Amino acid sequence: MKGFFEGWRSYLQEGETTEPVRSDPMLDKTSEKNIIGGREAQQSGVNIIDFDSSAVREIAQALADKLGALLGEELGRGAMGIVYEIRGIGGEGADMILKVTQFPHEKRGYTLTRWKRRELAKNPELASILPEVGDIVDIIYDFKEGWFRGRSIKIYGIPVERLEPLPPRIKEQLFGHGGGFKNPEAEKEWLQAITDPNLLIPVLRETFSDDHTIDADNQMHSTLGEREYAYFEGRMNSGIEFENEVLDLEPPRSFQDYLTRWLPQISRRAVRRAQPVTRYSSMNQPPDRLIQRQSLSLAKRLEGRIRIPQYPPEALKYFGQEGAYPRGDENPQVADFFNKLMKLRDHGVDFWDTHSDNVMMRPLTNEIVVSDVGLFKQPKER
Repeated sequence: MKGFFEGWRSYLQEGETTEPVRSDPMLDKTSEKNIIGGREAQQSGVNIIDFDSSAVREIAQALADKLGALLGEELGRGAMGIVYEIRGIGGEGADMILKVTQFPHEKRGYTLTRWKRRELAKNPELASILPEVGDIVDIIYDFKEGWFRGRSIKIYGIPVERLEPLPPRIKEQLFGHGGGFKNPEAEKEWLQAITDPNLLIPVLRETFSDDHTIDADNQMHSTLGEREYAYFEGRMNSGIEFENEVLDLEPPRSFQDYLTRWLPQISRRAVRRAQPVTRYSSMNQPPDRLIQRQSLSLAKRLEGRIRIPQYPPEALKYFGQEGAYPRGDENPQVADFFNKLMKLRDHGVDFWDTHSDNVMMRPLTNEIVVSDVGLFKQPKER
């Protein structure tokens, strides 16, 4: 089976016989008919990120030639393309990157970004959140063998300013820890926030709530809107006692302690308060099992409510995560990034794919920049 898949991958990859062909301003009808879309090719298992290094470099070289640039080394590969360093002929240093991709939406996103930076020329501070994008070029790549033999695909070359990865502390402040803190101070702040009663109590009530409850005969009934602690014996009164027990627990000393001691202690205390039943039914799980299942979502609910810093509510739509009001002591670069991101909407720009892998930093100014704008559209097109 392994040999089959390796053989299939080799069958799809292009060898030394494949040649990139530069696109002409006008394609004849036959050429247009033979072109396959980048997304269609991907759905059939063909993506240039799977091509071997020599074949992809030929493509990148053809694109760099059209830009009049010198091609440097390959910097990395992602789901949407391959990145090379480039510099202008006669220039010093690689101050740009070339993104090589087969996906038209990538070209469109970066084209819109280029236009928007021009439009914001009178507001350079706001425009700084967007990357500088050069002229986008393309070539027509002919498949000489494999599944798409005789067909072609358009490959785009997108020159973008070269940015640097975010410092770990700022990355944590923007996107949370992801289960692995790079900074002891950030871990301490997160643990303090996660055990804050103002955050913790509402999450406990949300976690152990349901629209139904089960009586001593193991019969299910509606809670009639009183959802909190639906499966606890004594319902809300028991729930309040449970909350006090949780608050009396020794706070977690580390993220590992939070996972391995603190959360299981909460779960066990919740299960102990389950409504006892006198009979069991194959139709209904007993309350202790239901509470145990509810407790599995506690960590996700807690961690979904707290980030460092907690996002202001108006920024949440750009991150797709829950949050709370900012603490006010986050790095000024972080607050500045949030403000710019939200202000861009007033200028017709809307991001919804802002995550830790597509935000970087401009090294000369330390400005935070949305580096990958392939999923950028104007709001009216959403």
